[in-house]
Amino acid sequence: MPVVCELRTKRLVWLVVYIVVCFALGVWGAYDYWIRIPHDEQRFRDYETVKGSFDSLQKKADEGRTLNADERKQYEESKKRVAEYQPPPSPVPAWDRPLQLYVYVIGCGVISTPWLIWSLQRARRKRVELSDLSDTGVLRGGETTIEVRQVTEVDMSRWMSKSIAVVRGPAGASIEIDDYLLQDGEKVVGFFANRFHPSEWTTEARRVVASESDGQASDDATAATPTELP
Repeated sequence: MPVVCELRTKRLVWLVVYIVVCFALGVWGAYDYWIRIPHDEQRFRDYETVKGSFDSLQKKADEGRTLNADERKQYEESKKRVAEYQPPPSPVPAWDRPLQLYVYVIGCGVISTPWLIWSLQRARRKRVELSDLSDTGVLRGGETTIEVRQVTEVDMSRWMSKSIAVVRGPAGASIEIDDYLLQDGEKVVGFFANRFHPSEWTTEARRVVASESDGQASDDATAATPTELP
């Protein structure tokens, strides 16, 4: 029976979520940087101009000086314009523009989104398939194919710490199995680990623990496989 190790659904979902969120933040930052912030800055400048004209004429009137016809007309127009700015606009913070550019546009949109897309494609290429759990089986990973009977060793040095095992074959051929990313990766790893080191590993890729009662090897490992750790 073949064992197909595809990208875990949870990893796939999270990668897609990260891509969508980073892309959305990048678009939001671009909108703010090139549209909202210039609009807010221009609106504040217009308000300052109108408010300055109104305050100048109001001060003149408060001092008891008579406004001529043009000044009265300008006063009424500026008073009406000031009333349109409710609430009065505030200046754009100095940190707003660089924040939108460097954090959202560049950080999220230009760097993170392509990197996450590349990570998703790279993770999908890690797909591994074992055609049969026997000597007649064939292990496939990426563009590499190794027959089970040709496998020379399985490197378990990073299994408990990184959930990664490497199956090696002739002429330097090797296939990496990342159980953190791949569903059912422990089945393939356990098959080879138990095949080469039956006294150390079970078929579920768990360490064999010596029984304290009879001194025999027990298939019930006290330590969980890496992907089962909290």
